[in-house]
Amino acid sequence: MPVERIGGDAERAIASVLRQAAPFDFELIVVSAAPMPIAADDRLRNVVETNRNPATRRNRAVSEARGEVLAFIDDDARAEPGWLANAVAYLDEHPDVLALGGPDPAPDDSTTAELFSDTLLATPLIGSGVAAHENRRGTFDLKAPSDIALVNLFVRRSAFTAFDESIGYIGEDTALIESLMRRGRVVYHDAVRVVHRRRAFPDAYLRQRWRYRVKTGQRRAFTPKVVAFLVAGTLAIVAAPLAIVPYFLLTLFLGARATRLPLRYWPVIPFAFALHHATYYFGIVWGVVRSVAYSGSPNE
Repeated sequence: MPVERIGGDAERAIASVLRQAAPFDFELIVVSAAPMPIAADDRLRNVVETNRNPATRRNRAVSEARGEVLAFIDDDARAEPGWLANAVAYLDEHPDVLALGGPDPAPDDSTTAELFSDTLLATPLIGSGVAAHENRRGTFDLKAPSDIALVNLFVRRSAFTAFDESIGYIGEDTALIESLMRRGRVVYHDAVRVVHRRRAFPDAYLRQRWRYRVKTGQRRAFTPKVVAFLVAGTLAIVAAPLAIVPYFLLTLFLGARATRLPLRYWPVIPFAFALHHATYYFGIVWGVVRSVAYSGSPNE
């Protein structure tokens, strides 16, 4: 668990892991830029890594870890009961599975601004398109490496390869999962759950999403899903006068089915989706433009 500062969400995240009931020994490694005042617990260790690159921090933690299974979680998440036990039991029962993850919905104590963000991520078809964010039910092999994330990820130590530190923030988890999928099975399991604090909508959420999508454009990660989104976005811009009403109705209908917002906020959902989709679309376009302008290299 990379941690910037002790307090609030981080303390709750640490406590949620230490409360796990599991029929095996486990340790929690908290990685920080400076030594931290953490609770006295034999299962809890603080590793100092001054480089704030999240890939570097997690690689450092793995180098210190003693377990056969590596579990990754963020300092603004909380592990739900059974998180460790369910994941390890599944890996024990399925030796061909190299890694697994699961849902990461917003917690019940989320603010209205956070629930707007969660609605945008959780709505099927028009939201994030990420299984973990959509809180999907069931257990299945991953079809896309972005369907689970580092906030809730288990990897066998024997299968782990170091995070690519050249990627930096955003995308290092997807690159690892993609490499694991090429070598074996990676599974989504709905009984392996955390709750994950969302960035508040609109400012913090849209800034984060902009950074994500600019990175997508810079890397030119044009999956079929990304291509379909760009085509649909371009058509919507060209046919804007004809698309407004259908767009409003579709986003309201789908968003209302997924949201935990009170009813009085539902009329705002289509406008939130408009900002969400515009940020995704223009973020990807800007990432491509920057990549071409600076080097012409998709990895630059």
